Amino acid sequence: MIKLHLRSMRSSISSALSFAVTLGMVVNTPLHAQTLTSQSTPLDHLKAAPRPVFKKGNTLLPLGQAHCGLSKDTYIELANSWGYGLPIQPDNLAQYAQANPGRYQPVVMVGEVYRFYDNYDGRHSYLPKLPPNTWLRDKNGNIILNGGRPIVSPAAPNEAFQIIGDYYGKYIGQLERTAGQPIKLVMNQGESGLWILADNDPEQYFGRDPQVKADFNNSGLNDWFAYISRNKARQEGVLKEKLFSNLQSRPTYSWYQEQYGTERGRWSGWAWYMFKYENFLDSSRKPIVSDYTAPEMYYNFHNSGWTGIEYNTGVAWDALTQALNNISGAISLGQKFTTPWVSMGWEGYTGQPISSPDTFMGMMKAYYTAGAVGSVGGYFVCSGPLWEALNYNKPIGATTPTLIRQLTIQGHAHALFSHLEEYLRKGDLLTGPNLHPYQSWTKLLPAMEFPAEGQTQQLQGRWGPVTVPTARVLARKISGEDRWLVTAWANVGNDRDVRVKIDNKLGTLTLRARRAGSVYVVKIVNGLVQKTLIDSDAMNPTKFLSP
Repeated sequence: MIKLHLRSMRSSISSALSFAVTLGMVVNTPLHAQTLTSQSTPLDHLKAAPRPVFKKGNTLLPLGQAHCGLSKDTYIELANSWGYGLPIQPDNLAQYAQANPGRYQPVVMVGEVYRFYDNYDGRHSYLPKLPPNTWLRDKNGNIILNGGRPIVSPAAPNEAFQIIGDYYGKYIGQLERTAGQPIKLVMNQGESGLWILADNDPEQYFGRDPQVKADFNNSGLNDWFAYISRNKARQEGVLKEKLFSNLQSRPTYSWYQEQYGTERGRWSGWAWYMFKYENFLDSSRKPIVSDYTAPEMYYNFHNSGWTGIEYNTGVAWDALTQALNNISGAISLGQKFTTPWVSMGWEGYTGQPISSPDTFMGMMKAYYTAGAVGSVGGYFVCSGPLWEALNYNKPIGATTPTLIRQLTIQGHAHALFSHLEEYLRKGDLLTGPNLHPYQSWTKLLPAMEFPAEGQTQQLQGRWGPVTVPTARVLARKISGEDRWLVTAWANVGNDRDVRVKIDNKLGTLTLRARRAGSVYVVKIVNGLVQKTLIDSDAMNPTKFLSP
């Protein structure tokens, strides 16, 4: 089970009681006592975990899931008590939603879109055909292949993506009608269609198609990467709008990997691996595809975990530094919030580590403080006994499965910030005093965090020692008011007190940085600084909060 850690509040009794009156704190949240044995199932583990307490009427997004399946009853339990949307595609859950009107927030996943693009030769006869100029063709009209697969053309007509959007829209529209209520969130797994071809010169492929070369020359752009990004946004936007035309609602839309860039600017070749986010915004800075950036944050996967550097470039490569790069860049383009796709790790890959539960909790608290209004939980064990136990709710033993543990931590962090939503909606993430380290090849951006005094260590990079933080502090401030939300996370080492300067009005704050994160509300009342720890139980952060 998730380890619970209860620490007494370090603020004054009067301050704590004052805040308790404001938020309606309680101390009698029941735990679900249940003995876990060798015959316990994933659902047993979920029901044995202490449930979070959500603020009634909050407007955070429903949490999403991106894994290889859970049992119907597990999905229902996550939707009942943990802040997750009800995925209405599997196990007749659309009918279940219909039988419980108004109780759930329906969500859907758009997946396997790549089948349409692989169908250039008609191998999937059950799919509608796309126009011939969907794919790159050489001067003789032959389809250009890369690694045996066709390449979607930047100049592909809107019709192609309307066909795909209509196909999914009709299916999802029927699910919505069956459920009898609006869909709240559509998640698109992405990674299909037009893409940047990594180390390959884009003109090497795209320029071989006479239609594409002419379209590029007439685009007014001198940058192939901007041209590809603009057309990717057009294509995904057309697909989305056609899908939506089949619905009775207009859900929040999250296309996986749409982002300013967790890696953007870290090294000179960043543009060869990601789209340019500014091309995914219209002239009014309104998103064309995803409502919020949707970056990946998988523990120790394309990052160095909660600390560490990239050896060759000699800069911090941890997940929070990456996340803040995306957030800082998106804020510079007028986009305040994010909905990351996250994972604390998964079994089955050689050397693929799994985060400790408490440090994953700390990262999630930091992510919400930075502007997350939801998240999508990823986990990628898709075969074998472990998958069968999760998918069919078979006995799995007395140790809580990684996926269940992760989903509960996401739910707890989500619930905590349902009580602190005002600081998200009415507040702004403070820039901090330093620039973000990923600035060698792009515009200068603020780091969006505050250095804690003396909380660093040196790691050896290719070109010499590199200093990285061992405690992270992020802060938001309510606009026009002396109220702050401050999170301190011990990303390295044990729980400890740290000192940090956030605002001259506050002087130097002493905060308890915990491995599972500490979230404070700081105010100035009658000229005095009041500091209240909200999540006194770090792993059950809403234990003392009332709905």
